[in-house]
Amino acid sequence: MEAAWDERLRALIEPAAVVAVLGIGNELMGDDAAGILVVRGLRECSPREGCGRTVCLFECHTTPENFTGAIERLKPDLVLMVDAADMGAAAGTTALLDAAAMGSMMHSTHTMPLSFLAEYIRRTSGAAVAALGIQAGQIMLDRAISREVAAAVRQATGKIDALLRTPGPAQEQRAIAGGGH
Repeated sequence: MEAAWDERLRALIEPAAVVAVLGIGNELMGDDAAGILVVRGLRECSPREGCGRTVCLFECHTTPENFTGAIERLKPDLVLMVDAADMGAAAGTTALLDAAAMGSMMHSTHTMPLSFLAEYIRRTSGAAVAALGIQAGQIMLDRAISREVAAAVRQATGKIDALLRTPGPAQEQRAIAGGGH
């Protein structure tokens, strides 16, 4: 059985000293706002000081490619893209997708396929790139986000925030240098 998305994401976050989270989507298109809302939710969480990890949050909307310069300068260990997806699942289903699946499952309200963007980020920054897809129920102009996707956004925000608060590599190094665990 495949590990839950949050356990797979934990394995990517734990060794990362610098993490960039990209919220992708269109707020005017109902459930397509999911990625942006996750990043906003993470921003509203209390500061993550003392965890030994730098976390940068980007509200990319429909043009995540416009943030590649900032990502390259940041030199992250991990870039997590969060976006609405079409996985053929029930609305609100959340999954961690690999680069190959990004091209066919992530919604196309942005200008560049996320699979291309992921490969570009990987080549220019050396970062690992993952995508968290939240299954959209409806993507229509001037619609509110559905209850199912709103619940998935809250759940994803909470789980990602908890994972980002786990001790990072810098925190673990300080504990070892100080003789603690």
